[in-house]
Amino acid sequence: METASLIWKSAWDILLIIIGLALLFMAFRTLLKEDKIIKNGIKTTATVIGFSTEKSLSENETSLKIPLFIFYDSSNKQINIQGKSNSICTMYETTPIYYNPTKPETEYYLPKKDFLGKFLFFFIGLFFLCLGIYYLRTHNMEFDSFYNEIEKKLSLVFSEKVFD
Repeated sequence: METASLIWKSAWDILLIIIGLALLFMAFRTLLKEDKIIKNGIKTTATVIGFSTEKSLSENETSLKIPLFIFYDSSNKQINIQGKSNSICTMYETTPIYYNPTKPETEYYLPKKDFLGKFLFFFIGLFFLCLGIYYLRTHNMEFDSFYNEIEKKLSLVFSEKVFD
């Protein structure tokens, strides 16, 4: 029974490690996507033209105010986009934007507004990874000592029978 509980604890530890690795993967994927847009994209200036109010999941929380931006691409076409987070903006504030010239409505990066996501993924992922490794190591120490005791008892049993 003790073995089953140690294995179950280790399963939870492994789950923490998997969650941590998944969040770290998302952080690095976001970072690579942003770097790709910066390297291959075009830089221009976007202006806040309004805010989109979105309800939060909970009734008690305030609604989110997501900024709406406008910018002009290289062919002087007007592009309207919605920010990706509840960033603090004022009306008609300007900010740099990098965009993919082939898909400016969907592939863009606002370096002064969209920087928090990758850091949240990274630090929360690192926390879960470290926590999972720590707990796995702690439980495996218990597991090792449990099996060392069984090994000692078995060796005593076998040594008594051999010498009898």
